[in-house]
Amino acid sequence: MMGVVDINIKALQYQVAFGDVEENIARVREQFDRAELKGTDVVVLPEMWTSGYDLENIQKHACQDLEPAQYVVSELAQEYDVNIVAGSVANIKDDPDEVYNTAFVVDRSGALVYEYSKMHLVPMLNEPEYLTGGKDKVETFTLDGNTCGLVICYDLRFPELFRDLALKGATSIFTVAEWPMARKAHWEVLIKARAIENQCYLIASNTYGEIGDQEFAGRSMIIDPFGKVVDEAADHGDAAVTGQLDGNEVARIRKAVPIFDSRKREMYHFL
Repeated sequence: MMGVVDINIKALQYQVAFGDVEENIARVREQFDRAELKGTDVVVLPEMWTSGYDLENIQKHACQDLEPAQYVVSELAQEYDVNIVAGSVANIKDDPDEVYNTAFVVDRSGALVYEYSKMHLVPMLNEPEYLTGGKDKVETFTLDGNTCGLVICYDLRFPELFRDLALKGATSIFTVAEWPMARKAHWEVLIKARAIENQCYLIASNTYGEIGDQEFAGRSMIIDPFGKVVDEAADHGDAAVTGQLDGNEVARIRKAVPIFDSRKREMYHFL
């Protein structure tokens, strides 16, 4: 089974500037400078880190095929010798009228490893009015020998998406978010539930504070395959949530509580 290499993670929590791409690029560089990344293998950024939810002006803020965000992140990956799960950005691909909420990953060399556009758009934040839902299924990708998955915020409410990734071999799933304070209790429960039910690590990076007309919940965290909190941040304040992911722990938990062997796929209507 892939995913048996120990890796050191830092999930960054900080406040995104509403609708100010240049300021947000500066903030990302500042976070990297402050995060003490020696010995770190993977750094995780939150959702919509270039613009926040300034949806009324989202076409103006959107990247074009991930640029300039990918260039900035690739530079940081090479400078700090880290893989980066680069949160998500507003992104235009082919049709200028279609803006996606796209997360992406680069490796230590700065090369693009994977990208995923959010398929579940958030009615509570009016995403469907301004954004186009992703059309591609989620897939796994590999970082430093580990099989990983990546989802975005509202995806957390869809357990079938996480199970799909776990069945494809994911031992670590990254969740990048701008999760509102109004539903903080759901965030805390669902992050742990997705880790427990799929017996994998959940690494969650969220923003905090008032951004536009919303307040976001912070509480970035890393959860192990048994549901234990490895590290977590407070509701407010910048933080670098830190933990070592032990791929052998995933195998141990899956052997001790063999839910994947106990599944009865022939009895389920939806899978």
